Amino acid sequence: MNFGDIFKMCIGSLKRRKGRTFLTALGVFIGCTSIILMVSVGAALSESQEQSIANMGDLTIINVHQGHNGQKEVKLDVKAIDGIREIAGVKGVMAKYNTGEYNVGMTAGNDRYIADWAEMAIVDMQSMSEMGYELLDGSFPTRSTDENSINAVIGQYLAYNFYDSYKSEGNNRVDRYSAQYDENGKYNPDAVIPDPLFNPLTESMKMTLSTYEENPKKLETGFKATGIIKEDYGKGWETSEGFFIDVNDYKKLVSKITGESEAAIKLEPGTVLVKATDIDSVAEVEKEIQNLGFNTSSMQSFREEMAKQMRNVELMLGGLGAISLFVAAIGITNTMIMSISERTKEIGIMKALGCYVKDIRALFLMEAGSIGLIGGVCGITFSLIASVIVNLVSMGVFPSGVTMETVKMALMGGEGITRRSAISPELVVFAIFFSIAVGVVSGYYPANKAVKISALEAIKDE
Repeated sequence: MNFGDIFKMCIGSLKRRKGRTFLTALGVFIGCTSIILMVSVGAALSESQEQSIANMGDLTIINVHQGHNGQKEVKLDVKAIDGIREIAGVKGVMAKYNTGEYNVGMTAGNDRYIADWAEMAIVDMQSMSEMGYELLDGSFPTRSTDENSINAVIGQYLAYNFYDSYKSEGNNRVDRYSAQYDENGKYNPDAVIPDPLFNPLTESMKMTLSTYEENPKKLETGFKATGIIKEDYGKGWETSEGFFIDVNDYKKLVSKITGESEAAIKLEPGTVLVKATDIDSVAEVEKEIQNLGFNTSSMQSFREEMAKQMRNVELMLGGLGAISLFVAAIGITNTMIMSISERTKEIGIMKALGCYVKDIRALFLMEAGSIGLIGGVCGITFSLIASVIVNLVSMGVFPSGVTMETVKMALMGGEGITRRSAISPELVVFAIFFSIAVGVVSGYYPANKAVKISALEAIKDE
């Protein structure tokens, strides 16, 4: 028999036993659907985590801290920074210097608006563009030429740290958090935030540095914000509610407080930020830096750890769904054994007519595989429909706002879209082949049993 003959006999056999075929395929359908939906829930959780981590900052940034090489302390100095810069895969390096024992306070609008604290980062301003800091407005500053003022670039939400001293407590600040987070505490990156009390790029500001002594020394200086940086925790908290000033401007301020010359003031890097050329280079660059004896941390390493946990969750959920498919496999085996018992005469006639053993085996394997295929295709179709509906409901567009575009987003995802179920093309292909494989494997024992039946015994028994 050729393939066409075997296929026709397979279809004819399945049609003659519609009820049995339907119930057996139903078992595969339930098992396949269980696996797909379980895995899709885990994939959606993983996707949501990826989005959250990406919103937290640049994944190519590595934070380097002082470490130990055996018993010896490894310092972050100019020589060490130059060594890190030479590592393959490093795109940029920027040191963030320790601020020392100084508290930072700020005022604006002729002292009407007051901020009791602010995160200050001391850096080489020339490195900021290379490190991938994103400006929302304005420009990166240069060192100030005004002896009574400094230039700075401020974090995205620094202006919200100020309160209006002309208004009463509780009514003197702009609340940005209520707009960014819903009643369940879920962050909305696309929320419209109210404007701050003033525009920090146009309003005159002042900064006060003070020591933590009983009788603190204070220095007040003019403060000019030339740009606003997008919040990126991978590059530091200062990108949110702080500001960046050039290391030379900071030395100028310390010189005025202490009386030392700027040349005599020595600053040590507290942290060094290293930017890799791409995400794929982060792990190798981080390993090389650790080999030098430094401690490191990065959003990418955090992401990899979370990805491992999510893979375990997906395997657990997939395993629960696989139990249903295992039960379905037993059903296929049982159905095929019953089919062979009922078709003993048919098997005997095929052998008597000279059919090859391999053709008889192929016939029964094809029937088992077809049952798996039917159940798998139906399971995938149902899973896709259920996944789209669940995602549309979570997006808040079902049923009135359903369009081809929203259906596409529910099915494929997109920027800013949080799905509850994520079915990838790879999962669909895997489910089809897995369902067929379950059918074929389940039918292997019955098929072997069929080919061992003697033609004479089969005809005589019938």
